[in-house]
Amino acid sequence: MDGRLRRARVAPVGILLLLMGCAGGEPGGGFSGPGFTFGGPGGDAGDSNDATGSGGTGPDSGVSTGDGSGGVDDGPPPGCTPMPELCNGLDDDCDGVPDDDDPEGGAACNTGMPGECADGVMTCAGGALECAPLSAGVAEVCNGLDDDCDGTPDNGDPGGGGACNTGMPGICSDGTNSCVGGVLSCVPDQVAGAEICNGQDDDCDGAIDDGNPGGGSACGTGQPGICAAGTNTCVSGMITCQANNAPVAEICGNGLDDDCDSTVDDGCGCPFGLCSVSGSPMVNGCDPCVSSVCAADPYCCSTAWDSACVNEVETVCGQADCVGSSCAHLVCSTGVALTSGCHSCVSTICLFDSYCCTTAWDSTCVNEVASYCGLTCP
Repeated sequence: MDGRLRRARVAPVGILLLLMGCAGGEPGGGFSGPGFTFGGPGGDAGDSNDATGSGGTGPDSGVSTGDGSGGVDDGPPPGCTPMPELCNGLDDDCDGVPDDDDPEGGAACNTGMPGECADGVMTCAGGALECAPLSAGVAEVCNGLDDDCDGTPDNGDPGGGGACNTGMPGICSDGTNSCVGGVLSCVPDQVAGAEICNGQDDDCDGAIDDGNPGGGSACGTGQPGICAAGTNTCVSGMITCQANNAPVAEICGNGLDDDCDSTVDDGCGCPFGLCSVSGSPMVNGCDPCVSSVCAADPYCCSTAWDSACVNEVETVCGQADCVGSSCAHLVCSTGVALTSGCHSCVSTICLFDSYCCTTAWDSTCVNEVASYCGLTCP
């Protein structure tokens, strides 16, 4: 029952009681009746629906705003009609709390932010719906996602940077942990390349300096004989000139220094004496003088050792081995006195020492071959 009805009911009763003033109480005092109490002028007519259930002492509109001790539930504030709560900053459901329980929120949405911050949920905040991110930006980890919501997944190589071993051979073995495709991987610090002569496995095939990198060209070893010719070869990380032929036992008659000792056909012995004219060639290298003569006159070792070759023993080698072949004996041998005109060297010696051509060709005469003729006796 609203206030208007209360006041409508109280007014007739009050008049009745005034008319009955002398019957139930003192003039100007209060009266009691079944179910109510009238407090008199300035008082209140209360009933079981009042907040206190008894007459008050001050003016009262007669409208109940709470259950008090009467046990009746609170209702909405005066003039408030409960409605479903909306996100508008108002208390639509008249419970005293605006926008309580996130009205109109809860739907999935896109925040417009990058990475993991893109997924959101509609939320009522400040009287308006907004898309709140489900995840706040966190430190980047290697997972293929944009954890820090800066627009770039796995930026800054998260988790990477440490040294590692790739398990690959050669220069490809040393690596660095790097975030690749959302996974930490051991990335080689150097990639395989063309093999070079440096003592390393540059092409990462498990073999060092394979294929003779940088080698193959002809070179000179600086050694004599058949060991002179060589080929540039990668050895222990360096290009060196390796001889094409190793030294072997001397082969007589081939005109080569087979044992690489700088002497051709040494140790083979000459087939005939240097002072002998022969229709056969001399074995090159059978004697140092023969090597010199054949170097100056190859005919002597390729075709025949003739008189010219014999003379070259003197002129090329400076030896007196064959001097005096037309004399009674060679000038390097002692014996009878030689005839002055049998050889120019004899003539020279006898000019200074006539004894050699008149009495005997003794050891003094032999020694004078070197001093007067400039030749060497063996």
